[in-house]
Amino acid sequence: MISRRALLGTGAATTAAAAALGGAALTHRLDDIARSVGIKPHPEPDPSDSRLLARVAADQNTLLAMVEATAGAHPTLRLDRYVSISTSHATAVGVAGSVPDVAIPSTDPATAIRALTSAYAKAARARATDAVEAVSPALVRVLASMSAGLFQCADAIKDVR
Repeated sequence: MISRRALLGTGAATTAAAAALGGAALTHRLDDIARSVGIKPHPEPDPSDSRLLARVAADQNTLLAMVEATAGAHPTLRLDRYVSISTSHATAVGVAGSVPDVAIPSTDPATAIRALTSAYAKAARARATDAVEAVSPALVRVLASMSAGLFQCADAIKDVR
């Protein structure tokens, strides 16, 4: 039979431990405590970042499909650099399992380039907005960098002939 003193002591110790862990959780120190006792915590992705990343991946894969379709329709245009950049962006956020359907590029090269310019500018603005919405600092950096690169592509692709 457990004594009353042991029961109260165990209850007090349990309450103190729960309060300490609760305080650590509120002050965001749980990872520090885990490291101090030899546990290596791994960060869990924020659910909103996971949803954001899925949407960004779909958008970037659509842009990649558009650039590849235009490069295929107009082999005389030197779009290899833009295919490479778009592939890198899609890979950074996750390549989709299926290729999205995109509109057939215009047969007029100038019109096709204008469409790509518009698509790059739209994607750049979207990635800038996504960077503001992201929770993870690493994701913010990736999206902000991607936005800057997409703005550069929108500006530079105008000179493709």
